[in-house]
Parts: sequence; C-alpha cells; structure tokens
Amino acid sequence: MACHPHHRPLFSLQHRLIPTPTTDTKPKPRYIPLNFIIVPLVSVLVLLAAGVFDGQTVRDGIVGTGGVSPLNIMALFISLAYISISLDATGLLRFLAFWVASKGGSSGRRLYTYLYLFFLVCGVIVGNDPVILSGTAFLAYFTRVAGITPPTAWIFAQFAAANMASVVLVSSNPTNLVLSGAFSLSFLTYAAHVALPFLAAALSVFPVLLFGLFRTPATLVPRCIDVGPLSPAEVRAALVDRAGALFGAGLLAVTLGVLVGVSTVGTVPVWMVTVPPAVVMLLRDVWYDWSRRDLQPLSSARGGEDRTGEQDIGQRTPPIETHEMHERNSRTSAVTTTPTPTPDVGISPSPPTPPALLPRLQFLHARLTHTFPTVTHVAARLPLALLPFAFLMFILVQGLAAQGWVALFARWWAAWVRATGVLGAVGGMGFLSCLMCNFCGTNIGATILLARVLQLWLSSGEVTDTRARDGAIYALALGSNFGACTLTFSASLAGLLWRGILRQKGVHVGARQFLLLNLPISAVAMGVACAVLVGQVYIEHRM
Repeated sequence: MACHPHHRPLFSLQHRLIPTPTTDTKPKPRYIPLNFIIVPLVSVLVLLAAGVFDGQTVRDGIVGTGGVSPLNIMALFISLAYISISLDATGLLRFLAFWVASKGGSSGRRLYTYLYLFFLVCGVIVGNDPVILSGTAFLAYFTRVAGITPPTAWIFAQFAAANMASVVLVSSNPTNLVLSGAFSLSFLTYAAHVALPFLAAALSVFPVLLFGLFRTPATLVPRCIDVGPLSPAEVRAALVDRAGALFGAGLLAVTLGVLVGVSTVGTVPVWMVTVPPAVVMLLRDVWYDWSRRDLQPLSSARGGEDRTGEQDIGQRTPPIETHEMHERNSRTSAVTTTPTPTPDVGISPSPPTPPALLPRLQFLHARLTHTFPTVTHVAARLPLALLPFAFLMFILVQGLAAQGWVALFARWWAAWVRATGVLGAVGGMGFLSCLMCNFCGTNIGATILLARVLQLWLSSGEVTDTRARDGAIYALALGSNFGACTLTFSASLAGLLWRGILRQKGVHVGARQFLLLNLPISAVAMGVACAVLVGQVYIEHRM
C-alpha cells in the first residue's frame, strides 16, 4: 500500500522497529510513564544539572552515611526475598492455605478467622510480599469457587494482616532494615519492642473487619460456605515440590536464626549472613530445573499450543478437576503459560524481516525459560525495581540533608516533642509516618526521610528522655508498615502489587473504596499499637 510522501521517513524508521501497518490508522500516542522510578530519577538528574546536588551527594546516597548502608540493606533484602519467593514457588504457602481452608469446614466466620490468623503468621515469617503474591491469587480463586461475590472482606483482611505482620521481624520489610541500620538496632531488640504493639493491633483490627466494616451484607462473610469437600489428595496437590519446600523452610529458619545471633553481636555485616543462603537456594533451584529439563516438551517453551495448564509437567501430582490448582501451583507452568508471540500466518502480508538480534534473544529467553523455569519464574517475581527506587530515594534524602532541609525538619520535630512529651513523640511520629507513606514515594521513601530526621534530632544532644527516643523510633516502625493500609495504593509497593494481581483475576478495587475501607483499619491499628507502645516504654524506662 502506498504511503503519502510526508509519511515515508516515519515508515522507513518503522521498518526497523515494527511491521508496516496494513491499513491507514492513526498512530497511537506514546507516553512516558511517571512511576516510582522515573519520577525520582528525573528529580535527581534535574537537581544534578542545576548544581543543587554534586557527586559527593550521589555517592553518600549510594554508599550511605550515619550508620545507614543502602548497599548492605538492599543485598540483605534481595537475598531474603529470593529465599522467600523460591519457597513460595514450591507451593508451600498455597498448600498451607488449602490446609487451613480444609480445617474451616462449612462455617464462614470460622474460615475467615483461620485465614486471617494464617496470613498474620505467614507475614511475620516471610514478609508481606510473598503473602500478597500467593495469598491474593488464592483468595481470588477460593472466593470465586465458594460463590462469595464480591470478595471484598477477604482480600482486605489479607492485605491488612500481611502489612501489619511485616513489622515484627527486621527481615520482613525493607523499611525495617532501614530503621535497624539507622539506629543500630539488633534484630532481637527490634522484634521485642514491636511484638506487643503488633499483637494488640492485630487483635483489635479483626473485630473491626468482621463485625464492623463487613457485617452487612451477610454475603460478604457468609455464615455457611459450601465449596465441596477438600480431600487430602487435593490439599497435597498444592505442594508441587515437597523436597524443595522442606529445604527452603529449613534454610530460611536457619538464616533468620543466624541473623538474630549475628545482629546481637554486631561484628559481622548482616548481608554476609543472607547472601550465601540465597546463593545456595539459587543453586538448588538450578539443579531442580536441570534434572527435569527433559520432562517438558520443547514446544511449550517456543509458544506451542499443546500445553493444557492443568497438569504438572513432572507428573508429580494427579490431575485435579474440581480445583484449578495446577494453573498456579506448577513451578514450571507459571512461567510458560504465556506463549511467545508469533506472527499471524495468512491474515496479513508477511512483515519485513526484523533485525537478526531480536529473534535470537527471544529464542535464548525461550530456551532459558524452558530449561530453568523455576529460576526464571523466581527472578521475574523478585522486587528488583525496588533497587533503583531505594537508591534514588537515599540520594534525594541525602540531598535534602546537604541543603539543610532535614536539619530544619529535625528542629521542628524537637519543638513538637518538647511541647507534647512522650505521648506526642509516639502519636506524632505514628501519624506522620502513616501519612507520609502516601506522599513520599511509598513507605520506603517516608522511612528514609523520617529516619534521617530522627537521627539529627537524637544527635543534637537535646534528647534526655529515653522514653521519647524509643517511642519515636518504634512508632516510625509501626507507621511505615501499617501506613500501607491508609490512603492510596502507592503507599507501598505491596499495595501496587496487590492491586495488579486482583486486576489479573478480574477483581476491581477502586481508589475510593481502598481509602474508605483502609482508613478505619489503619486508624484502629495505629491507635491501639501506639497506646501499647506508650505503656511499654513507660514500663521499660521507669523514672
């Protein structure tokens, strides 16, 4: 088809990038996404170009100052994330979720209680991200099978439980890692100070969920649920790799135990404790995939249509007809269900031959996915986007400190604490941290900034009341975790991940609904947790 003369240069460029369109259609507009990486990156570049920041500011933001080492924090977090996500890929969390569901029987409220407790326990151990990844998909499937429409009560309970539970262990959330590094807190000391506030918040939020927000209509949490009997074989089928689950659980338990001991001594960088186990888990996944490379048809890695998605490639479990577990449970199928795009034969004229490099890369990716499905699946789920975002936020906060803004904020905070005492230190920091999670580029940005403010406040020499000091630090810990359940999805990366998974499952949660339901949850959780924290610091530091 002939093109207009003024379109020729454009199409000559498109021949190198995309197939020539077969009809004269209006080109789609192109956008630059303003996400949590692009915005801080542009901000840093603009400030560098304007001479506000210099090279030393960028270096300090990456290497770290004031006891905070971003490189160590990110190495610790990514290594633990790999272990947790690889453990989840074995099907362990889904197996436990189905096991808990089988114990709930036909009572809707009992099952609701069991799942709430289950998500709390899992969130404490592995953090909020694995619970969001597996728990959200499980609930979307389970509520659909049970006929619970909409699943609002169940997904909001899971979201609240996962984010509250992530406050307990330092390793469960990168915000906790920032605080432990900024204030030289051992893992044991940190957990001891936040455990009671967390328990109080979790116990207080549950009746708000069951008897307040989701009391009516009765279909939200039905008194009776009939999903059919879950046989032991169906429950066990969720556990795709039993040996891997045992190995990963043991490795994670040993790693967390060593972390507690090493952080108490304080002589060994904590990343040196977590990176080797992550490498061991990676090597185990490579061996697992390599030993089963011949069990999967090559055509599935090339986008063939002979896969049903209903049966595990390794034939480790019997087919299940009443529950669609294998669609999500198979460690291998999770990365091969989406075929590699191929040209439509016979529909349109053959497009121009693309550069030779692109099909080679596509073929290489298909081969790697076919040969190492577990490794590529876990790598795809790693929060790698967190790395540039966190470093950029460290740089921006370091720039604020270099320009004197953080010192100004610290003086404002000191004036507030002088006027309000311990109650103001705990309540003010709890409120401020929850609020700023929504306006500082997720809870990570808020934690980095507020931790730096508290550092300067403590180094000023004006702080004589240890109750106010401990109260402010641990109120920030509570707020940076509970703040994910406040105003916006972007208050945390977990919120964005949660919304994305729900959309894939056909469940829509609007911004207004998110705000209206999470406000009472976060208000009760923070109010109760801060009250317990105030009593705790008064008992611990008796004057």
